[in-house]
Amino acid sequence: MHSEMTCVVVAAVEDVLRELPAPPESWLSPGEWARAQRLRVPSRHRHYLAGHWLARMQLGRLLDRDPARCLLVEREHLPPQVLDAPLQLSLSHSGDWIACALSTAAIGIDLEQRGRGPQLRTFAHLLVADGETPGELDDDTLLQRWVVKEALIKRDCGSALPQHLASIHLQPCGQDDAEIELLSTASFHLAVAGEPPFDLELSGARRQHWRVRA
Repeated sequence: MHSEMTCVVVAAVEDVLRELPAPPESWLSPGEWARAQRLRVPSRHRHYLAGHWLARMQLGRLLDRDPARCLLVEREHLPPQVLDAPLQLSLSHSGDWIACALSTAAIGIDLEQRGRGPQLRTFAHLLVADGETPGELDDDTLLQRWVVKEALIKRDCGSALPQHLASIHLQPCGQDDAEIELLSTASFHLAVAGEPPFDLELSGARRQHWRVRA
């Protein structure tokens, strides 16, 4: 494993679930298994299992280890802690998709399946970037701004309270100055906030780069 690295992977939830060893309690830590059992909504339970196995698959690849032997510790209101290596972990899921990021630096990712934009219209004034007004942004653009701000909040272990969202002033920038990379596909938007460059390839994805105004 390199001393400085960031890797990000996106997968279909169903593809990851097909790879799960059974039973889940054989590879989840006790804290993770207790959390999984509390998730009564089937989609949330499936996303949880898929995310935690996807994280282990990536750890196994990086550490050359059986993914089932990679150790994660459940934490309240925070992403799981990696015990096997000095790595930060971020997970995100939406609809049919799951994303995982591992980095030696602080990292935050957010993925949203496209189509959620209309739900964000109420929060449009909190999502605009510098020089924009809420009325000029269509629903999909609002979703993009949401994803970018959520990735930043996750990187900093913050909250998505309205005052916090409003305090993040986004500016478009070039790749060399970016804090956040946004990748848009026909299915979803994915934002990665951390230390570039990001080891992520999505075929056909449109990329935007953002930073926070000082």
